[in-house]
Amino acid sequence: AGGGGDQAAGAVGNGIIQPGVISSTIGTSGVVFASMDQVRMDPKGRTQTFCHAIPDTWHVMGVTQAAGLSLQWMRTHFGGMERELADFMGVDPYILMDKEAERANPGCDGLIYLPYLMGERAPHLDPYARGVFFGLTARHGRCEMIRSVMEGVAYSLRDCLEIIRDMQVPIREVRASGGGGKSPLWRQMQADVFQTPIAITNSKEGPALGAALLAGVGAGVYRDVNEACEKAIQVVKVQNPIEENIPVYEKYYEVYTDLYPALKGSYRKLLDISSQ
Repeated sequence: AGGGGDQAAGAVGNGIIQPGVISSTIGTSGVVFASMDQVRMDPKGRTQTFCHAIPDTWHVMGVTQAAGLSLQWMRTHFGGMERELADFMGVDPYILMDKEAERANPGCDGLIYLPYLMGERAPHLDPYARGVFFGLTARHGRCEMIRSVMEGVAYSLRDCLEIIRDMQVPIREVRASGGGGKSPLWRQMQADVFQTPIAITNSKEGPALGAALLAGVGAGVYRDVNEACEKAIQVVKVQNPIEENIPVYEKYYEVYTDLYPALKGSYRKLLDISSQ
C-alpha cells in the first residue's frame, strides 16, 4: 500500500485532499498545508512543494519551526505554578495557561512575540533568527506573556498562509489540527488572525488515521482516498472570526511583519558575539 510522509498522511487524516481545504497544524512545529491538483512552487523557496499521498496530486506547506514548542518552552521554564496546580487538579497545565491567556486583551496591549526559538523556515529561511518579546512594559504580566506567545505563533502561521495565497492556491476552509488545535482559544486566534473560519473534524490522530486510510485503500476496503475520507472524516465544529478582533490583529500583524527585517542584521551580530 502506498503511504506518505508525516504531513501528507496527516493531511489525509484531516481530509485535506482537495484544492480549497487547507490545514493549520500546531504541534512542536506549525504547518500550513494545502492540497493542489497541479504543481505550484514559491519562486523564493519559502514553502515546499511535494507529491501528495494521492496519485496525481501535490501539496505545498509552510513551516514555522517553534509553534507548540514556544508554548511548551513557556510552560517548562515559567509555568511551575501551572504545572503544580494542574497536577493537584488532575488537568493538563495547558488548560490553565489558556485560562490565563483569556484574561489578556487581543493584541496583549502591544506585546508581540516572535517565535523564532529554533531559527525559522517560513517565510524567513534563517537559522540565525531568534525569539523576541517586543513592546514589553511594566503593565504586562503573566497573562499577556502567555497570550503573546500564542498570538505570535498565529502570526507566524499567517505568514505561511499569505505565501500560499500569493501562489494562487485556493483557500475555502481552514482545518485546525495538532495539539494546539485542541485549544478553543488558539483556534479563535487563528480565525481572527487569518480572517477565515476555522473548522475541526472528528479526527484526533491525523497522521495515524491517514496512514490507516491509505492502507485501507491499498487493501481494497475503500475505492480511493476520496471515498475513505468521505466515510471517515466529518467537520464537527466551525469557529468564525470575531469581527471586532480582526482590525486589532491586522494592525499588530503589520508591526509583527516589520520586526524580522529590522532585526535580521542584529541576529547575525548576536551569534558572532555569543560564539566567541
